[in-house]
Amino acid sequence: MIRQAVLQYIHEEHALDQLEEVIGDRSAVLIHGRQAYEAAAFALPELPRLLFEGHCTDQQVEAFKQACAPYDVILALGGGSVIDTAKQVAFQLQRPIVVIPTIVSNCAPWTPLSVMYNEEGQYTRFDTFPVVIEALLLDHRIIAASPYDYFVAGLVDTLAKWYEARALSGSSAEDPVIEMALRTAERCKDLILSTTITETRFREYPVEIQHLVETVIPLAGSIGGFGDAATRGAIGHAVHNALSPHPETHAFLHGSKVGYGLLVQEKLLGHDDDYVELRDYLLAQEQPTALADFELSLDVVETLALRTAQEELCRLLRPIVSAEQLVDAITRNETVSVSTT
Repeated sequence: MIRQAVLQYIHEEHALDQLEEVIGDRSAVLIHGRQAYEAAAFALPELPRLLFEGHCTDQQVEAFKQACAPYDVILALGGGSVIDTAKQVAFQLQRPIVVIPTIVSNCAPWTPLSVMYNEEGQYTRFDTFPVVIEALLLDHRIIAASPYDYFVAGLVDTLAKWYEARALSGSSAEDPVIEMALRTAERCKDLILSTTITETRFREYPVEIQHLVETVIPLAGSIGGFGDAATRGAIGHAVHNALSPHPETHAFLHGSKVGYGLLVQEKLLGHDDDYVELRDYLLAQEQPTALADFELSLDVVETLALRTAQEELCRLLRPIVSAEQLVDAITRNETVSVSTT
């Protein structure tokens, strides 16, 4: 199955200047994060607003459904949690949605799915649906001023597209659609690993940074849309999910936790050269590479391995990965990774 959600993609210096034209004469409501609104208010028209705080939960979705029901179109302003919540609301109300990212942390602005959590911030599931994102607006002024650490975490999350897709489907595929997804994932990985980034360069927002932003949002989002289960998450994201019950990890960004999970995956699969290349990149970007970086001890290894083995994403791999294999991979990573703390 092919799932692509975005009808119109606008990545321009003054993209938000087109928002009123996109809305037209329809009634619209804006779901937004607090900091997201502060970042974008200068370029937004006057609209009814609903503040989002917390996680993307079923309770949040139900509350926003009731508030958004009178409106013709829903606008989502912010990061992944806001956008995933708004996508669920739009799908359940059968309303079009316009997405305005204010950070570059993952491909949520593009994908027809929502990652769901409970009230404590623990991962529960992800839902896919035929949501229609009518327009996605990336405004240079807002993105260039966004938090740099989110951008770095977004790049790491995009690296996962290649490593996890390869774990699921190999380096190439006979199916031309899956093959296209694999080649896109590989191209994203090559571009990220070969492009030097600094916060100063990010703020300047030159073409090469714009291209990296596009690897994180439209390209990364398209990979799963074309490849579906053949190119979606594997052990990297399964480890991320398995870390979520530990409160110590809640302060870390999604991509940062996925990056650690990728090290476990590459160690498990025996991809030694790729493991070293990935670890060196994570260390250069001051990303976590060991349990100590999350303020976790080796006492959690067995529990973490068991949770990971039970994750649906992990069980997509063939042959099935056991908890014992994961204990071994996590332990071996701990013996060779250098903590960034």
